[in-house]
Amino acid sequence: MTVDLDLSFLKRNNKSFLLAQIDRADNAIDGFLIIIGELMNEMLYGIDRFEDELKKMTWHFHKKNETSILDKIYKRRHELLVWKSLLIPVKELKIGIEEAFLEDVNKGEIFKRTCKRIERAIELINEYEHEIDSIINLEEVISSHRGNEIMKTLTVITTIFTPLMALGALWGMNFKFMPELEWKYGYLLSLFVIVVSTIGFYGYLKMKGWTGDLLKSSKKGSFFK
Repeated sequence: MTVDLDLSFLKRNNKSFLLAQIDRADNAIDGFLIIIGELMNEMLYGIDRFEDELKKMTWHFHKKNETSILDKIYKRRHELLVWKSLLIPVKELKIGIEEAFLEDVNKGEIFKRTCKRIERAIELINEYEHEIDSIINLEEVISSHRGNEIMKTLTVITTIFTPLMALGALWGMNFKFMPELEWKYGYLLSLFVIVVSTIGFYGYLKMKGWTGDLLKSSKKGSFFK
């Protein structure tokens, strides 16, 4: 399996040092486990970098929740899926070695150390998966809430200006006999009626609690405002 083995995957370790470790191994199984262990070291290093990016994205999501953040979240989710798919054959190798050599290999220090690295990587991936799923759920809740707030705001604004549109339509009619056209203060009276009816209607909605905090200024650092 290791004939013409390409060790280019080693980014952080010296290849000659790895080969020296393999030469000092008691048997071929331990030599192969040393290679798997170094491979897991590289994967754990990559997972650590993924963790740093995930933390940055989490705080960016808290400070400035913009539309593009959803795309970043799903890119991290895809990256995590790739890490998980890479770990599956390694986990299968571990189980296959246990199945083939049973107790002979389970007592070895190299096998135990390699298994710990595999278990640590799997545990980290699972925890990050739960974390990203929580972020996705939170983003969906926030997006749904904001969409509802937008619809409520548009509904309230439309309702408030309903008297204005109705009165404007009424006085915009071209009937021959309209008594308001002859009134000296008809224009001022119409403005007064429009303003009072609009304010009165808004006051009624406010008293019923139907406006909520829609017309308040946004709060910095808040998810929902």
